[in-house]
Amino acid sequence: MPQQQTRERIYDLYTAYGKGRLDFVLNSFDDDAEFISYAPINVFPYLGRRHGKAAIAATMKQAHAEFEHLSWQPIFLVVEKSDAAVIVLARLRQHSTGRIIMLLVAHFIRFRKGLIVELREFMDSFDAVQQVLGREIDLSKS
Repeated sequence: MPQQQTRERIYDLYTAYGKGRLDFVLNSFDDDAEFISYAPINVFPYLGRRHGKAAIAATMKQAHAEFEHLSWQPIFLVVEKSDAAVIVLARLRQHSTGRIIMLLVAHFIRFRKGLIVELREFMDSFDAVQQVLGREIDLSKS
């Protein structure tokens, strides 16, 4: 797939994800895809390592059940051959508290035959945890 076409497709996928159109997004994943989120699973138990489209679908559905996605906007995108790196500015509302969470998320995506076969996710998890918990983490107790 040409790089410009990949760029446009990625923007479409992120727009769809932000709007909760998960079926559209999942159609871009290989059945045997790997999703790895380097986030603390004691705070985000639906993240971590997921294998296969069904497991990835469950993760996406749980993320949307936990948070209303107010915006999910790529602010930086690099595409090279069958790989892409995306930085997303996420603005979320936590359903359980109504708290607004803002964070940057980095995605590294690998395509094969036009489908996503691997997505690795990194976030400033320290900041995200503080926002989700609604308090600063006291490091003096460690």
